[in-house]
Amino acid sequence: MDQETAYLKKRFIDLSKRAEDKNIVTFSNFLNLNELNIFHQVSKELYSSFETFGGYDYAERQMVAFIPDALYYVWEYPIQTIQFTPSHPKFAEALTHRDVLGALMNLGIKREMLGDILMLADRIAVFCTESVSSYLMENCIKIRRTNVTAQQLSAAAFDYHPVFQEKDGIVSSFRLDTILADICKLPRSGAQKIISEGNAFLNAKKIQQNDYLCQNGDILSVRHYGKFQIETIDGVTKKGRIKYRYKVYC
Repeated sequence: MDQETAYLKKRFIDLSKRAEDKNIVTFSNFLNLNELNIFHQVSKELYSSFETFGGYDYAERQMVAFIPDALYYVWEYPIQTIQFTPSHPKFAEALTHRDVLGALMNLGIKREMLGDILMLADRIAVFCTESVSSYLMENCIKIRRTNVTAQQLSAAAFDYHPVFQEKDGIVSSFRLDTILADICKLPRSGAQKIISEGNAFLNAKKIQQNDYLCQNGDILSVRHYGKFQIETIDGVTKKGRIKYRYKVYC
């Protein structure tokens, strides 16, 4: 176990113990897929119960809330949603996720303080911790050469439904390497390399077994390839191969 992994595991257990000892809900920062995977490895060692959330359904980067058993008050995640829109849409550039992240990081905001960044049709939604939301709104006035206007949204005001592209596939089995190879259009050896290097996640958990059997409804995240949902199993071909459908997060 490397030092970073050992530190994270200890940190999660300490946060859980603090929640139980002080009878207050404690929170992690935003965790990426690899950090969420490490968290799930120690979930049975925690002193408290827990929930995860990233500010909206389907969020990839999420916070963990450590919840004491004898909790007596209503709590909320310390997550804020900031919406950025071009101040002068006519002169706005075509911005990318990297442009937005770079602008925020250049303000000195640490990545763990930021959740998902959603590039929507006419706006950008950024999820962040409450501790940096005011600073972000006051100081992020330009992304690349585009002047932007910031607005804080309540959870109720943020209405987001991910855009999917549905596709059909045919595979010999529901093994992870077979599904990944079909979805990402790779040879089986290429899919197995991705899995062995720890770059494939099912439902935010790193899976490194090629023969792991995928299930209907699983969310598959593959670094550098994207995010997918295995939606339905439609039947078999005359040669006994499995027909299935999957969604590509756009």
